[in-house]
Amino acid sequence: MLGKFLITVSYFVIVAGEPSGDILGCELINALKKDNPDHRFEGIAGPEMIKAGCVPWFHVSELSVMGIFGVLRHLPRILGIRNKLFKKILDNPPDAFIGIDYPDFNLGLEKKLKKKNIKTIHMVAPSFWAWREGRVKTIKESVDLLLCLFPFEEELLKKHSINTKFIGHPLAKSIEKNIDMLSVRRDLGIQTETLIAIMPGSRKAEINQHMEILFEAAELIEQESNKNNNGDIQFIVPTVFSESEEILKHSKPKLSKKFHFTKNSTKAISASNLVITKSGTSTLQAALHKKPMIVVYRMSNATYYFLKIFNLVKTKYAALPNILFDDEIVPELIQDNFTPNNIYQESLKWLSNSQRKDKLISKFDLMHENLVSNSTSHGAEAIMELITPIKNTQ
Repeated sequence: MLGKFLITVSYFVIVAGEPSGDILGCELINALKKDNPDHRFEGIAGPEMIKAGCVPWFHVSELSVMGIFGVLRHLPRILGIRNKLFKKILDNPPDAFIGIDYPDFNLGLEKKLKKKNIKTIHMVAPSFWAWREGRVKTIKESVDLLLCLFPFEEELLKKHSINTKFIGHPLAKSIEKNIDMLSVRRDLGIQTETLIAIMPGSRKAEINQHMEILFEAAELIEQESNKNNNGDIQFIVPTVFSESEEILKHSKPKLSKKFHFTKNSTKAISASNLVITKSGTSTLQAALHKKPMIVVYRMSNATYYFLKIFNLVKTKYAALPNILFDDEIVPELIQDNFTPNNIYQESLKWLSNSQRKDKLISKFDLMHENLVSNSTSHGAEAIMELITPIKNTQ
C-alpha cells in the first residue's frame, strides 16, 4: 500500500512516555521501515523502540511517573526534558514529530511544533471521552493527524473536524484468537489445575499501591482451595521488578512457594485461568486472550479525592472492556472497594461459574473481531500520506 507514495527517506522524531508506548512505537517504526528501511528515528525511546532503530535522546523511564501528584513532584525535571527536546527538534526539524500517548507531555510539545510548521502526529487518542473534555480543543490545535485505537474515537473526533484515522489496536492483531493454554504452561514449567495471573502494574508506584493487598487476596484464595479440596491453585506475576518477589518471600514465605515470577506478561496471561489486574492496557490484553478478570486500582487518597471533588472523571468505568461495551462485564474494585476479601469473593465467582465465563468469552470474541485491523500499516500509510506527495498514477 505504501508504494503509492514517492520513495523518499524521512526523518522522524518520536516520543513514548511509558512502556506501553514503547511497544506501540516499535511496531510503528517497523511499519514505516517497510516503506523505506532508511527512514531515521530519534527521540525518547525504551528498549523496544531502540531495538527497532530509534536513537534515544532520553530513555522512556525518565518520563514514567504515576498520578497527578507524582507528576507534580517530578514536574521541573519533566519540563526540563521537554524544553531540551523542543530546542533539539528546532535545531534539526524532522519531516514529522510523532507523540505516542502521554498526552500531558506530548500535546503541549506538538502544539508548539505545529506553530513552527512541523507536521505533528499523535498516536493513541487522549481519553477525552473519559475525562477533561476540553482536551478536544487542545487536540485540534496540536495535531495534524491523530491515530486512534478504537472505532468510536474516530467517529467522535471527526465530529470536531479533527483529522483522525482508526488504525485498530495492535494488540488485537498480535494476539491469536485461540491460544493453547497448556502449551504455554509447559513453556513456563508450570503444572497446576488453576493458575491465576496477578498484574499489579508496570510502575513501582503502582506496585507499592497494589501488591500487598493482592498477596493477601491470593492467600485467601489459596486457603479456600485447600479447605474445599478444589485442586491445586498457583499464581503467576509478570514484573520486571524483583522487589515484589522479595517482599512476598519475606512477608508470606509459605505462600511464596505457590508463586511464579516472570518478565513475560503475554505468557503469564496466556497460561492463566483468571487475571487479576490493575486498570489500563493490561485489561485489554487479558480480554483479547479471552480471560475472565477482576480489575483493581488504588491511587493516593489525595489524587482520588482531587478527581472526585472537581468531577474530572467522565466515564462510568475504569476497565477498557467495560468502556467498550458500556457495561460492567468484568468487576471493578477501585479505591476503597479494593480489598483482599472483595478480590477473593470475585475470584470464587469466576472460578466456580463456567456459564458466566462462557458468556464473557463470547463478548471478548466479538470485541477482538472489531479491533482487528492492519493497524500499524494503516498508521504508517496515513503518516506517509500526510508528509509525502502521492505519485501521479495517470
